Amino acid sequence: MQRPESDPAPDGGYIEGRVFLVTTAFLGLLVLAAGVAGYVVPAGTFEVVDGAQVYRSAEASPVPWWGILAAPLLVLGGQNGPQLIVLCLFILLIGGSFSILDRGGILPTLLHRLAHRFADRRRLFLVINAAVFALVGSTLGVLEELVPLILLYVPLARRFGWDRKVGMAIPFLSSGFGFAAATFNPFTVGTAQKLAGLPLFSGVGLRAGFLVVTMSLVIGFLLWKTRGATAAGEAVAAEIEAPPPWIRRVVAWMAGCMLAVVAVVAAGTQIDAIQGLAFPLIALIFLVMGVGGGLLAGVGGRVAGLFGRGLKDFAPAILLILLAGSVGHLLTEARVLPTLLSGLADTLSGWSTGAAAVGIYVSQMLINLAVPSGTGQAVLTIPVLAPLGDLIGLSRQTVVLAYQCGDGFSNMLWPTNPLLLIALGLAGVSWREWFRWILPLQLLLAAASVGLLLLAVAIGYQ
Repeated sequence: MQRPESDPAPDGGYIEGRVFLVTTAFLGLLVLAAGVAGYVVPAGTFEVVDGAQVYRSAEASPVPWWGILAAPLLVLGGQNGPQLIVLCLFILLIGGSFSILDRGGILPTLLHRLAHRFADRRRLFLVINAAVFALVGSTLGVLEELVPLILLYVPLARRFGWDRKVGMAIPFLSSGFGFAAATFNPFTVGTAQKLAGLPLFSGVGLRAGFLVVTMSLVIGFLLWKTRGATAAGEAVAAEIEAPPPWIRRVVAWMAGCMLAVVAVVAAGTQIDAIQGLAFPLIALIFLVMGVGGGLLAGVGGRVAGLFGRGLKDFAPAILLILLAGSVGHLLTEARVLPTLLSGLADTLSGWSTGAAAVGIYVSQMLINLAVPSGTGQAVLTIPVLAPLGDLIGLSRQTVVLAYQCGDGFSNMLWPTNPLLLIALGLAGVSWREWFRWILPLQLLLAAASVGLLLLAVAIGYQ
């Protein structure tokens, strides 16, 4: 049987050259701006006095010019260095494993049969998958672990007659916006409520209603983007060739590996030690899936070579990850983030409760440019903003809600988020193209978020 060809990026690799160059240039400008900020924004720090966060001025410590240029390397020695190293290794192992499955003809064959099976139910397939991913993101806080699935859904979307952005959006955008409209997300809502002194996962009713609104908007947007599309080529042929002899054992093998990934994710929400090892464990499972799948499909001696080609294809993503991480690193080293946050708190203290809630939401979106980690952003901002809410009559639950929306939805927007850059690279989509495509949905969700926060203020959300 002649195995169907896969759908790599246009240059033959997985990360399109033009996408890489444009994104690199844009991130370079952001790194430069972050370095300059250390020279123009006063330095500061927060100290705990009588249980409260108090801002103190600090001696200026701008990063020298050579440190700005070397930031993509120096960031590895910073506080987020270990996480960045793990992320780099994660994407390399994923890339090598999928190269075996893809170039070995395994993934194209499976996609060919899957597309044929759902050819007449493509939109139902989209709705079900988007809903499931959104629920997983909202309840378990799963997002990073789903990035590898982009390599499956992009070529599948192409066979359904949809574009790459839809293929990327089904697993990544759906789970990302579910992550934002969190109900029991332990990494955002759980962390923020703990820091704000609130009962864990309290106030879930309003958040559950907002999740329904978010899912409806996301699914409606994807259905709109796929309207009138026709499935392409062999995927909708009336007949399909007999399956190769290895397909059943390979499918069973891959299904077992995916169940192992689910087990790691589920255990990580309950056990901190497993959560800390989740990325390495998932990368190891995907490595086993790729190598084992290749051997079961008869790829044999080609496994090492195909794995090496995958490493080469995904290596450019490392630079993007390091550049994105450099922005927050430079601002942290120059100690300007506490000054900016203190200025924000002073400004909000004179606003009405409704305006302050919306102001926190907008500010969290901007802070996410430099601190793309949801947990890290909660640790930085909630100890300052929660007591501020007490002073101006804004409930701490509403402060957490504003943080949650501001952090979560902008994860799918800002190019300083390493995860978004990886996803775009795997899909072969430029950030500019993605920004223009997703902007209408972001505006709708921004309006919904503002309405949610005003409702929370009106009802005294607790």
